[in-house]
Amino acid sequence: MISTIVVPNRRVGVPLVMIAGICWSTSGLIYRLIEEASPWQVLFYRSLALFLMLAIWLCINYHKNFSRIFSNSIGLSLTGGACLGVAFTTYILSLEYTSVPNAMFILAAAPFVTALLGRIILGEKITVITWLCMIVSAIGLGVMVWEEFSLGKGLGEFFALCAALGFSCMTITLRANHTNDLLPTIFLASITATIFAFIMMIIRSDVFILQTMDWIYSSGMGIFQIGLGFLLFTSGARHLKAVELTLLSLTEIIAGPLLVWIFLDESPTKTALSGGALILGAIVVLALMGSNTKEGKSRVLDSSV
Repeated sequence: MISTIVVPNRRVGVPLVMIAGICWSTSGLIYRLIEEASPWQVLFYRSLALFLMLAIWLCINYHKNFSRIFSNSIGLSLTGGACLGVAFTTYILSLEYTSVPNAMFILAAAPFVTALLGRIILGEKITVITWLCMIVSAIGLGVMVWEEFSLGKGLGEFFALCAALGFSCMTITLRANHTNDLLPTIFLASITATIFAFIMMIIRSDVFILQTMDWIYSSGMGIFQIGLGFLLFTSGARHLKAVELTLLSLTEIIAGPLLVWIFLDESPTKTALSGGALILGAIVVLALMGSNTKEGKSRVLDSSV
C-alpha cells in the first residue's frame, strides 16, 4: 500500500484561505439583494442547498465509510451540529434586523466566547494576554450594542450574539470530541437549520415557491458562501499555522462591510467602526501573541456562518 503525505505549502494555503474568507464575506451582500423572501425562506433554501452539496461531497470522499465522518462520539457530533444550526439561524435573523457590519463585527468576537466557555466547561487555561484581549473585545461589543439600544433597537445585535454563542458551543464540542474536522458538523448543522426553517415556515404560512432570483440567491448562499468557503478553508488549513489562519480569515470581516458599502451604500456608523476596530485589534493581537504558545499553534476555528 502506498501512503500519501501532504507536505505543507504556503503558496497553496494562503490563497485558499483568503478566497474562503471572500466567499464567507458575501453573505451580507447576497442577503441584501433578496427582494421578497422572508428570513425563514432564505434559511430553508440556504441550508437545504448546503445539505445537498455536502451530502454529495461526503459520499464521494467517504464512499461506504460514510458513518466514519462522525468521529468518536455521535452524541457530541449531534450537539455540535445543533449548536451550529442555531448559529446559522440566528445569523440570518441578525442580517434582517441590523446592519451587515454590526452583525459581522459581533460575530468576530466568537473566539473570545469560545475561550471563556473552554475555561468553564473543559477547564482550559486562559492566558493573561487572552484575558486582556477578551476585555478589549467586550468593550468593543459594549460600544456597538449600547448605541443600538440607545436608539431603541438591538434585536439584530442580540441575534448576532446568539450566533457567536452557537458557534462557540459548536467549537467546544469539537474540542471535547478531539477533532478539528468541521465538515461533519456543518453537515449536521445544515440538517438542523433546514428542519427548523421548515417548521417556522409552516407556522408562519410562508410559501415554498420563491421568485427565481430570490431562490438563486438563497441557494447560492448555501453552495458558494458557506459550502465552497469551508471546503477551501479546510483544504488550505493543513498548509498554514494557526496564527496565519486566524489573520487570513479576517478577510471575511473586512471584505463583508466593504462589499455592502461599495455596492449598496450601506456604511457602518462611527460607533460601529470604533467597536469593530477594538474587536479586530484584539483578534490580531491574540493571534500574534498566542502564536508562540502550544495552544496558539494547534487550534484555530473561524466563526463563519
